[in-house]
Amino acid sequence: MNGKRFRIAWTIYAFGLLTAVYAQQPDIGIVEQIRVEGNEASQEYVIRLSSGLKEGQSVVWDDIQSAIRSLWATGIFSDIRILVEPRSGNKIDLIIRVEEYPRLERIIIEGNRKIKTENILKELGLFRGQVINRNQVTRAEKTLFKMYAEKGYTLAEISTETIPAQTQGRALLTVSIEEGPRVQIERIRFFGNRVINDRKLRKQMKSTRENAWWRGADFDKELYKTDLEKILEYYRNSGYRDAEITRDSLYYNDTQEEMYIDIFVNEGQKYYIGDITWEGNELFSDEELGRMFDLKKGDVYSQKKFDESLHEKINGAYYDFGYVRAMVAPRETLRGGDTLNIHFNIVENDPVTVRKIIVTGNHRTKDRVILREMRILPGQTFRKDLLVRSARDLMVLNYFSNVIPNPMLVGEDEMDLVFTVEEKSTDTANLAAGWSELDRLIGSVGLSMNNLFGNGQQFSLNWNFGRYYRALNVSFTEPWFRNTPTLVGLSVYDTKRDPFYIGYSQKSTGFSVRLGRRLRWPDNYFRGDWIYRLDRTALGDFSDYYIQYNPNNIVNEKWPLTTSGMTQIITRNSLDHPEFPTRGSRASLSTEITGGPFGGNVGYHKHLLKVEFFMPVVSPRIVLLARAQAGFMETLTSESRIPYLDYFFIGGSGMSRSIPLRGYDDPLAGGRYTGWGGKTLLQATLEMRFPILQKPTAFGLLFAEAGNTWLDLRHTDPFDLKRSLGVGLRMYMPMVGMIGIDYGYGFDNYIDGKRVGAWRPQFVFGRGF
Repeated sequence: MNGKRFRIAWTIYAFGLLTAVYAQQPDIGIVEQIRVEGNEASQEYVIRLSSGLKEGQSVVWDDIQSAIRSLWATGIFSDIRILVEPRSGNKIDLIIRVEEYPRLERIIIEGNRKIKTENILKELGLFRGQVINRNQVTRAEKTLFKMYAEKGYTLAEISTETIPAQTQGRALLTVSIEEGPRVQIERIRFFGNRVINDRKLRKQMKSTRENAWWRGADFDKELYKTDLEKILEYYRNSGYRDAEITRDSLYYNDTQEEMYIDIFVNEGQKYYIGDITWEGNELFSDEELGRMFDLKKGDVYSQKKFDESLHEKINGAYYDFGYVRAMVAPRETLRGGDTLNIHFNIVENDPVTVRKIIVTGNHRTKDRVILREMRILPGQTFRKDLLVRSARDLMVLNYFSNVIPNPMLVGEDEMDLVFTVEEKSTDTANLAAGWSELDRLIGSVGLSMNNLFGNGQQFSLNWNFGRYYRALNVSFTEPWFRNTPTLVGLSVYDTKRDPFYIGYSQKSTGFSVRLGRRLRWPDNYFRGDWIYRLDRTALGDFSDYYIQYNPNNIVNEKWPLTTSGMTQIITRNSLDHPEFPTRGSRASLSTEITGGPFGGNVGYHKHLLKVEFFMPVVSPRIVLLARAQAGFMETLTSESRIPYLDYFFIGGSGMSRSIPLRGYDDPLAGGRYTGWGGKTLLQATLEMRFPILQKPTAFGLLFAEAGNTWLDLRHTDPFDLKRSLGVGLRMYMPMVGMIGIDYGYGFDNYIDGKRVGAWRPQFVFGRGF
């Protein structure tokens, strides 16, 4: 006890002695003036302020040491000295002499292949003009080592060098990287797993795998973390909702080229679903909610099914009907050690109504053109399906490259709907002219405006001219006549062809008037169109080919023929996009009657059914198209006539009146007779589409199709089809429209009476198959 008191007394005495010595430290003098030398980028007053020294101050040696420490802490100077220069009396001058670190001019990264330069620069966080010292360089090296280690390159070698730049006081930081081989995972082991074996658990790790002769086993830290979560997901979806990874261990062999991973798990109890009860629900019955909930009594517990049922189906169902503030709270009660009773307490709250609809991003299209497409209106209860349908209807107008609906709560019971649109060019134009010895002056002028002055109207003008060909077509369409979903359209055309190219001369003049209406039955994807057409066509000057074969009595026909008739088209279109649909269907039934009560010297009835389906396969962006169409036509009476060009023809790219069939020539082009027109038609297509570019829209395709026409119903044989396979490309170009090329192999081409296979390139302009 006495020894302890002695030590305490001695400590107090020593501390007092040191304090007295410090208090008696002699003054160096009173600072008369402070000068700064050696600074280039740093301002003098900043250096003075950082030192803590002031003129007129009486300083001791400890003040000098403190000033040096303060300046050193700024990290700006590589060398600091404070010199004392005596003056008269006890006055002194202090000279702060510094040597600055250089400022960073530029970072040069060399040898990096696995990590992009911009990602390295972003991670380093260094910027031009900042002071670059050894500590910062060392931190940069450690950051790079960490980046490469997380990517599995644990053997990466990184060296740095600071080189003076041409500008005084500036330096270049050169970072040289030797990435070396990526570490390979040689073994993954699990400990603590009693029910699920190692093989099944390793299978859940999609990116972290053991090395094998047919694949590498690179290690990526972020992907490894994701794979650990996938292991837990697998457990929780298999009934082990309490499963956890208690720890893991990553270690290497002596060369650090091989990695070994040990994962320790605690599986916990396997759970089953018990009773499921509901409380507070009025909008949906217990039975309806039970059908939405994918787990049933006795099922093995699955976290994925539980979450999807709760958030996507049940909460989604309430949201769809405007109950956006509905709350569904599950409460789980353990029964018997392994059974979970689940009770859902639901607070529905009141549905919200739409306060107003706001449109942004439309610089050309007028608001009323957009608002008239809305399936949901202000004052109505919010419905998600109507919101989605409104966005879809805007997309299929083909005025916008994107439509983003955003519902926003503005109070307890109101919501604003904000539609952000990205407009695209909807007009196409072409102007071409040329000269040849055969055709003399040839050219074309075309203009198509699909959103005329932002009013949603369509106008087109096409004029093609040459020595042997002239065609003029003018059309106008008003899709919302008198602010109702009623379409009114008019088209006028005049065509003249000399026999040089197609084997006969043609003079056609006519017009069509169209009336269309959106329908609500059977559902609101339907529409009806009714078209009256009056046409006068005369064919003559037939080539020897046509005179020899005289298809459908074309040579002996009493030209001209006047066609006066009405066409009805009933269409259902639920496609989600006008250019690259990924889902939905489009079906149409066209019925045309000419002659009879409509007059003219032509009389027939013609029917065409066309159905196509789009569905994603493999991924949402790879789309399968399945299309089929069938046609039938017949004269009204035994004395009625059918114009040659009104029969069904098949082949080519669809640039004429022919039904497209790739891999075969167009029978209405080329000046050589290639087949009879038919009264019956069958055609089917399978097409796989995959995107190449998003803006502009471009996609590739693989296709298989078959089709044929027959003289009449008696000769129709659905097994006698022309078949083809091929590839193609489509691109939507602003001011041009859809263009494309297909290269198809037709198995059933006939050359000199023999069936042969042949490749046919075909171009597409203004439309897709």
